[in-house]
Amino acid sequence: MKKIQVTAAALSFSLLISGATEVMAASNATNTETITKQTKATVKTLVNLSPIKITAKSTVRLTDVNILTLDDESILTYTLTITNGDNKTLDLLDYWSKLKTNSGTIYSTSLMTKDKEKKKLSAGSSTTLTYTAKIGKNIKVSDLVFQVIKWDFSQPNYESLKGQFKIPATYITSTPSNQSKTLKVFDTPVKIKVSQVAVFASGDYNYVNVGLDLQNIGYKIFEDPKVKFVIKTASGASYPMSVDAASTDYKIQPQDSKTINLMTAIPKSIKLSNMQLQIVQDDETTKLSLPIATLQLPDASSKSLTVQPNTEKYISLGNGKIAVKVSGATLIESLDEHNLSVRFTFRNTTGATADIPKYQFEIQTSDGYRLPITAPITDGLVLQPLEERVINLPINIPANVSTSNLQLFMSLPAATDSKESFAYPVGIFGLPDLQPMQNMIGQKQFIQTSNGILGVTLSSVQRLPWSDGDIVSARIKIDNTGYKTIQLPELTGLLQVDSARLSSTTQVVKTQSVGLLGSNMSTDIYVVSKIPSYLDFRQLHISLLEKFGENATSEWIQFSSAGATSELPEISNGETYKIETSGRQQELRVLRSFVYSGTTSDIIYTELESKNMEDHQLDLSQLAGAYQSANGLTFKANVSQIDTSVGPEEKSIVTLWSKIPKTTSTSDMKLIVGEGITDEKLTPVKETPTGYVNAASLSLAIVQPSVSSTLSALNIPPYNLTVRSVGASLSGGSVNVSFDYSLSRDMNYAIGEFEHKYLFELVDSSTGRTFEQEYIPEKDLKLTTSGSSSFSINDQVFENKTSGSFYLNVYDLFQGQKVKLGTQSYYYTSNNK
Repeated sequence: MKKIQVTAAALSFSLLISGATEVMAASNATNTETITKQTKATVKTLVNLSPIKITAKSTVRLTDVNILTLDDESILTYTLTITNGDNKTLDLLDYWSKLKTNSGTIYSTSLMTKDKEKKKLSAGSSTTLTYTAKIGKNIKVSDLVFQVIKWDFSQPNYESLKGQFKIPATYITSTPSNQSKTLKVFDTPVKIKVSQVAVFASGDYNYVNVGLDLQNIGYKIFEDPKVKFVIKTASGASYPMSVDAASTDYKIQPQDSKTINLMTAIPKSIKLSNMQLQIVQDDETTKLSLPIATLQLPDASSKSLTVQPNTEKYISLGNGKIAVKVSGATLIESLDEHNLSVRFTFRNTTGATADIPKYQFEIQTSDGYRLPITAPITDGLVLQPLEERVINLPINIPANVSTSNLQLFMSLPAATDSKESFAYPVGIFGLPDLQPMQNMIGQKQFIQTSNGILGVTLSSVQRLPWSDGDIVSARIKIDNTGYKTIQLPELTGLLQVDSARLSSTTQVVKTQSVGLLGSNMSTDIYVVSKIPSYLDFRQLHISLLEKFGENATSEWIQFSSAGATSELPEISNGETYKIETSGRQQELRVLRSFVYSGTTSDIIYTELESKNMEDHQLDLSQLAGAYQSANGLTFKANVSQIDTSVGPEEKSIVTLWSKIPKTTSTSDMKLIVGEGITDEKLTPVKETPTGYVNAASLSLAIVQPSVSSTLSALNIPPYNLTVRSVGASLSGGSVNVSFDYSLSRDMNYAIGEFEHKYLFELVDSSTGRTFEQEYIPEKDLKLTTSGSSSFSINDQVFENKTSGSFYLNVYDLFQGQKVKLGTQSYYYTSNNK
């Protein structure tokens, strides 16, 4: 950021490129008419000087005089126009010109290089001869005498004075501001005229911007002659002008026109009245820069050239025009700076493809600062015929800089061969009234796209516990409010916590793989990043960036959230959590939650009922989450769920669990669960999530299963086991346990990989020794109402044992830890003899 040095002046260029508004045009027309009347009444020019006769019918006129003031001297050029009215060729070598002052001082003259080869003039034609001389710095044209001489060998010095021109002090030798001048540059006649001048003060300088109209009145193409342009002030000081990039290397077809645009900076101490524009051409023979034309400049326009918001400005581009406008702006207040985002619209008005130049944008503040927008917004931007493209222009404004009366400058860069650093504005735009915002959750913004209007809302900002830190997730809802399908742009994201940008870890998660959004439909996207769990922040800034080309991006929309993140939805025990992701809607409900007690650690375990709420079959998102204790301890959850498609309203069981220290209280523990994310998309089932979004906090009523005094209805959802007719036959050093059973499954639920087992535990009453046997449902135990199974135990405890009792306990075995479901005592039978 620095004080304005150039661009405030450049306001003029807006008018030069594309013409003034109708009001300006009317105003200028009135001013021109007034000046013209005054000029006709009071101004005399070289046209008013009488010609000199060099023969009976041939004449010489003084048609142009220009003085370029240098430090120690001045360079003079003057042009004699010779008209041959005789019936024979005129020998130009017989004539030449002398220059002296009224006091008799003689200056040496020479022809410009372009006129040195002119030796003959045909009957009935005319030509020009331009002479150049070095004269005293303070010499005025009224001090000079321009003589026309002919060789005459009858005279003592062989010279015959045919006549001389003296220019009265009341005459002007420059072209009046309301008139055009014809120059013959490289043998092509070109009519030139100053079309507009604007002067704007900025810093220590006044910036003068000149529009110069060129009209090729010849019969061949006129190419850029690479002449120089100089502003000459009334004090005699000269200031070289820079040419904008679009005003170089041009070609003008016969009878066609072009406006070129010039700029220079003049110290404020120099008065700007009675300025002149001088055109200077390098001469090969004299090795001097010679003035070839001087044009008076009209008074600068004082009208405002600022284009108001939502008003289009037309800019010439090649053979067509584009329309541009400011269509909106958002100002977000942060801790040490303001984040301004200007929505800017390009529209191709032609039937041909338009390559948009690499425009430079900057914000001008009311307290004198220039803030460049550094993003390559239009680099490589191409608009198809009649296409409209909306881009965002982001800029950070320090908190101590005023944000009132901001203006947006849209400029072409300086020409590559220019020694100046001027950027030429093609438009200056006012911004709408800005209301600083700090917390934008729930506030809808509108984006105009080429196909319609999108409503964009920051729905929530969640901070979610994860294994290697916390996840910050900003949910953004996009609504298509139009009547036709819209293709969403390719988007990337940026999160900033306070003043720190999280660019390396930020990702944009799309909930739909296809970027099409139908009429009156909506979709959610998430801007997600990771932060340390210990980090506190006061403000979150969220940006969505639209990709252009391979590497360029432009800010699409931005939001701010101040203070704490959004509270997670609290789902009471027994209530359902509705996941409303478009195309993946489902309901989650806690079925049961309890603790598997271990020796050194426990397992907290939860079963969720998931119900497909779509009207079609779908692959559900992989869920992810964490357990959170009442005192804030968090434990990442392991998740197992169905890996096949589920039909409409079909239910499935999702299991979640985590190991926790035995000292952790499970009172008031909650389960935070959401949709898993991987590689900027929702995680497919069976893949490992790198985070999660769209989470809710589910209350858990942690109740340990009651232990049945029989082995009936041993429930491990969706399975239910009843054990009957248990017998234990002793034989030698072993026991054979047999039983009948029925195993059913609740077919209302689909399940994924089932990690539970039924664990049968035989406890010998006399010794307390225990023996275990595992059964996998639907593998070791079949779904049946009349099944039977058995297992044998060999151990020395059974040697010589002929009677006694035992307990048969049945457990739910999960991840190496178990919960007792039922127990019942039995007697051994013996086959020992």
